[in-house]
Amino acid sequence: MPIERIFRKSAEVLLNYEDNGLLLAVSGGSDSMVMLHLFAKWVQTETGRQICPLLVVAHMNFSLRGDDSEADQALVEEKAKEYGFPIRIKKVDAAAVARKRGISIEMAARDLRYAWFEELCQSEGLTHIVVAHNANDRAETLLLNMMRGTGLKGLCSMRAKRGMVIRPLLDIPAAAIQSYAEENGIAYRIDATNLETTFARNKIRHQVMPVLEQMAPGVVLRMGKNAEHLLQASLVLDDLTEKKRQECACEDGFSIPCLLRDGHTLFWIHALLSPYGFHPNQTVQIAQSLTGQSGTKFLSPGYALWIDRNRIVIRDLAVSELKKQIEYEQIERRADFSIPTDEKTVALDADKLEYPLTVRSPRPGDRFMPLGMKGYKKISDFLIDEKIPLYDKENVQLLCSGNDIAWVVGLRIDERFKVTQHTTTIMLLRQKEGEPSHPALSEE
Repeated sequence: MPIERIFRKSAEVLLNYEDNGLLLAVSGGSDSMVMLHLFAKWVQTETGRQICPLLVVAHMNFSLRGDDSEADQALVEEKAKEYGFPIRIKKVDAAAVARKRGISIEMAARDLRYAWFEELCQSEGLTHIVVAHNANDRAETLLLNMMRGTGLKGLCSMRAKRGMVIRPLLDIPAAAIQSYAEENGIAYRIDATNLETTFARNKIRHQVMPVLEQMAPGVVLRMGKNAEHLLQASLVLDDLTEKKRQECACEDGFSIPCLLRDGHTLFWIHALLSPYGFHPNQTVQIAQSLTGQSGTKFLSPGYALWIDRNRIVIRDLAVSELKKQIEYEQIERRADFSIPTDEKTVALDADKLEYPLTVRSPRPGDRFMPLGMKGYKKISDFLIDEKIPLYDKENVQLLCSGNDIAWVVGLRIDERFKVTQHTTTIMLLRQKEGEPSHPALSEE
């Protein structure tokens, strides 16, 4: 397979003489080292120099494989210098970040990598991030997303160009890249974890794809073509969805009669609401609720939605001022859930809250029902009982649900919004670091 010709043709189409500089993401594996080699050869030609006036190599060391990670970095540095390209290195602890965020190492590494790449592009005036995904990567992603049920967009998610990111090797199979590396003596590193079949992608790579290739030689490239066809269909549907959005948009949401008109209601509901974070199971329930009783409410991680007569109303869970001071997360109630004991973190019944949530300072006459009490108490009296010093009272903030006070931040929640055995959805709220706390609580 004429890899150099395919690579250059792809790069020319993707870049189209529009870039000011490229950031080459190089891990040290065979794909990225071949990509680095191909760019190094290309910029020696007149066309290559015109299209790629500046190339910067970027390598992120995730500190996941001890000495092997250091050796990966050393190889990339050596080759970048050999080719005369400037190189940027960043070392991170991806495993620690994954633990802190409660996500997979793979996801943490991806987030860290692309966030840094974008920072580099901004600081160094580069217009594109170049990654070395190949045809097999796209086929594997398509199969993974089919298994996960991600829908049409998931089946065409790995595109040759998306935003700043381009993939000039996307039409080249992994086997061809491997052969090119061996034929041209290109040094590369092997990540032993990629050979394990513990992870779903590796199982597909080492167990499923060989069988498919045996049954239908060239299936990897055909899957790529199918992904391109699905992408075109997705783009057409995006245009139709935008027209439907404009037709049905009303104040704070969408018109229900408009959504019901002309059929395909479930599709339109999912297409219009998924950008707000509502998952497929919810959009099915929302569609079923359109002709039901007003007041039915649904929550996504960032928004509240409810049926209000002839319209769907959508609002932020919290206003911008609250987001500056408080982190929030909506979770489903599980049997093993425990009420937080950290004074800066509280759990409230999400279905009892009125959105958007707001935060403000106390006002004269403010009152709430402190947790554990059956009657109301003025905020001013509550702060005296809690022995909050006069100089610290100006730092007190109130989390409000409509006209009700749901949480005297850092001190006490309102009895009416507590989590009970009937609670199904919980709103976790945490005071951000650096916000005032109230040490008087620990003195009692």
